Amino acid sequence: MAQANPLQHNKTLNNLGESAAINFRPATIADALSISVLAMQVFLDTYATDGMRADLAREALGIYDTNVLSKTIASVPTSFIVADRNTHLVGFTELAHTADAPLSILANGLECKKLYVQRHFKRMGIGQELLHNAEQIATASSASCVWLTAYIANATAIRFYEAMGYKDIGRTDYCFEGVAYENIIFAKILA
Repeated sequence: MAQANPLQHNKTLNNLGESAAINFRPATIADALSISVLAMQVFLDTYATDGMRADLAREALGIYDTNVLSKTIASVPTSFIVADRNTHLVGFTELAHTADAPLSILANGLECKKLYVQRHFKRMGIGQELLHNAEQIATASSASCVWLTAYIANATAIRFYEAMGYKDIGRTDYCFEGVAYENIIFAKILA
């Protein structure tokens, strides 16, 4: 009998109002367009808090280009897990198995490059489940930890990662077009 994929499952989250099940599954190339637009939306909600600038627009269009994401989804050292509700994408996580770690203690870790949940679906347990899936992937691949970065001005994300047991272990910058955005490096050591 074939073993079920633990990363592909449904979870009923009662705080959705309708008790609609959220489906968690590995992303496919067909998800690239939806991931692209959702990622742009969350990125701009995070970084464009004072309005839109050309550098922010170029960064969002560049890193979340559908063709770029299609190639990334197909790449072996990267994993995407998506959360959808009635075939509508509401969140995703991108995990990098061969990321260049900003600190040597993270060298054998799994990077959670992105954990994005659409604004309307925050505080419903979706991010928690996506992060739990990342930890399962890390454990299965013998990674020593899961690590990620969060924009220092994103208080909601910082509180979330701290509540999930992630520790602030340093700082790094997310840079584009000559502008540096300070990020906190969080890590969770796996047993």
